[in-house]
Amino acid sequence: MLNFIYYPVSFVLWVWHKAFGYLFGEASGITWALAVLFLVFTLRAILYKPFVYQVRSMRKMQEFQPEIAKLRKKYANDRQKQTEEMQRLQREHGVNPLGGCLPILVQVPVFIGLFHVLREFKPGKTENYFFDAAGNASFIDASFFGAKLGAWVTMGQDELVRLGTSMTQMI
Repeated sequence: MLNFIYYPVSFVLWVWHKAFGYLFGEASGITWALAVLFLVFTLRAILYKPFVYQVRSMRKMQEFQPEIAKLRKKYANDRQKQTEEMQRLQREHGVNPLGGCLPILVQVPVFIGLFHVLREFKPGKTENYFFDAAGNASFIDASFFGAKLGAWVTMGQDELVRLGTSMTQMI
């Protein structure tokens, strides 16, 4: 359904996994942790310009905050007029109140996509978006501080032992 999000997220994760896989090994938990970390860094690099715009917009809003307070006081009983005057004031100062939300709104689907891609790594699966069967197996086999990345806490103790980990390590 959201493949237009899952494939790019999977691709960037795959690139970082391959890069760190050469250093630490394909099935290393450190490789997977660094791949996810650098996926986030990549997203932040892509969103750097909108983030700077967001910060500038917030600063501009703070500069004319006293004027906004005056408008709220002046038009306390007339919400429509208050809204019109605030929009006029924002236009005069070159501020778009929704522009400050853009970086956050772009990040949310990416993190949902990352969550989905990571949840799709399952034992016996032959592919996961950009990852082939070997990439899928490397995630399932990888452990980070004793916790298997392909396992989850709700699996139950017997299943966790079969995968080579324990409830304590998972927690």
